[in-house]
Amino acid sequence: MSDLDTPALVMARLEEIERDLAVRGNQFEEAARDYVRLKRDKEHARATAFLKATGTVAERQAKADVATVTIGVEAEGRFEGLKGVIRVLDTRAAVLMSILKGHGRAG
Repeated sequence: MSDLDTPALVMARLEEIERDLAVRGNQFEEAARDYVRLKRDKEHARATAFLKATGTVAERQAKADVATVTIGVEAEGRFEGLKGVIRVLDTRAAVLMSILKGHGRAG
C-alpha cells in the first residue's frame, strides 16, 4: 500500500504542501522585494559607471558591466530558488488533486 492509497492520506499530503507554501510564500515575497530593490540599485550603479567610463560605447558598456556584475547576485539566486520550489510544490498539489479526484470517481 502506498502513502496515496486513500483520500485521507492524499488530503494529509495536500495539507503539508499548504503549510509549506504558506511559509515559503512569505519567504518568496521577501526575496522578491529584495531582488527588485537590488535590481534597481544595480541598474543605477551600472548607469553611473557607464557615464563615468571612457572609450567607445561598447567599451563603456563593458566597464559598467564589470563594475556592477556582482550586485544583487545573492538576492537573485534566493528569489529564483524559491520561485522554483514554489513551482514544484504547486505541481505536486495539482497532481495530488488529480489523485484525490480519481479516488472520488473510484469510490
